[in-house]
Amino acid sequence: MTVILGLGSNLGDRLDNLRRGLTAIRAIAQTAVEQISPVYVSDALLPDNAPPDWHRPYLNCAVRINTHLTPRALLAELKLAEKKAGRLPEKVWGPRIIDIDLLAFDQQIIDETDLTLPHPHLIQRPFVLWPLADLAADWQHPIYQKTAAELITAWGSRFNGCAPFHTRQIAQRIDTPEWVGIINLTPNSFSDGGRLTYPAAALSYARQLVEAGASILDIGAEATNVDVEGIDPEQEWQRLDAFLPRLLAERKNFVIPPRISLDTRHARVAARALALGIDWVNDVSGLNDPAMVECIAASACDIVCMHHVSVPARLDVTLPAHVDALTAVLQWGENKLAALTAAGINAERIILDPGIGFGKTPSQSLALIKNIAAFKALGTRILVGHSRKGFLRQFTAAKPAERDIETAALSLHMAAAGVDYIRVHNVDIHARLLRASASV
Repeated sequence: MTVILGLGSNLGDRLDNLRRGLTAIRAIAQTAVEQISPVYVSDALLPDNAPPDWHRPYLNCAVRINTHLTPRALLAELKLAEKKAGRLPEKVWGPRIIDIDLLAFDQQIIDETDLTLPHPHLIQRPFVLWPLADLAADWQHPIYQKTAAELITAWGSRFNGCAPFHTRQIAQRIDTPEWVGIINLTPNSFSDGGRLTYPAAALSYARQLVEAGASILDIGAEATNVDVEGIDPEQEWQRLDAFLPRLLAERKNFVIPPRISLDTRHARVAARALALGIDWVNDVSGLNDPAMVECIAASACDIVCMHHVSVPARLDVTLPAHVDALTAVLQWGENKLAALTAAGINAERIILDPGIGFGKTPSQSLALIKNIAAFKALGTRILVGHSRKGFLRQFTAAKPAERDIETAALSLHMAAAGVDYIRVHNVDIHARLLRASASV
């Protein structure tokens, strides 16, 4: 049986809305999600003389399900799922947080007041039919007697935006980890130091990362690798000041406006950036500074809290060889969550990072990655930053900038384990790998 649902959003955080819609669909009884399509962006379909603020691009995708429900029973569940995902009453054709439509129910034809199958405008809308074809290319339209693969041929490439409504597939997905793209404004980062010290170059690179699939950009102005010394907060802010306000002003013009994360261990720097409107603080020192805890507690941002033994990292300062790294870092996570919630930081804002390469031997770092699924038991979101790091030398003699294959192989394992965010240098290769992997 081929049952395909369509999800769409053009209001607020559209990707997150689609993810919440998917979560609501997964909760429907007697129904199982089998596969999720790529995401497409398109112009809004609007009536003549629509208000200017209705001209908001849509994101759409499709979900193939297996269900024991009848079409009408499923439709009723989908209406409830929309409400669970945050749909509010809105005007006809107006912007909306979430739409969940029943596109096709095998070969059934239904033409009733509140239920039409297949979806009545399926063949005119590439933002609906392309996602369906990604999941069921051989599905035959019971009225037109053509397969989905045949029906989409007139539109050409999925990627160039030349189809009706300027529809095109984007790199972000809703069923894989979110990619956190790294932007180092430093002259001495271990892999890419010195590349982005000019604001124009950094802004151009930020756009590239988002087009490649990043939904979060992590901005760092202090290197913390083993070969460097730390810098003072004023020097760090000087590196940020020429770029961060410009990025925040420009992000609304990106195809997916990214959340902005600041990679800093200095409370003064975090406070200044929060005042500008960043979304995350990524503290590699694990919120050990009471001033940072106070700063975060007074804000509404999300906080990435990383396990470490020393910052900057040092090769001679690691967890003892006899210590089970997984047990030690899990215990740290439990303790850190308790301490931060006691300090007034809601657990829903906390993202834990096991700190690959920070105070771990190569074998300990690998053990954490092998067992990364265990961190889900902590009940909070998990971020992993393993990209191009030194522990990968056990697999390759390549220089840091040439370790993307090894990085991506481990990312694939962590995606399957349910890691929420993966912080990488080469977003493009990761997003392409996961898009292909999700299709089979």
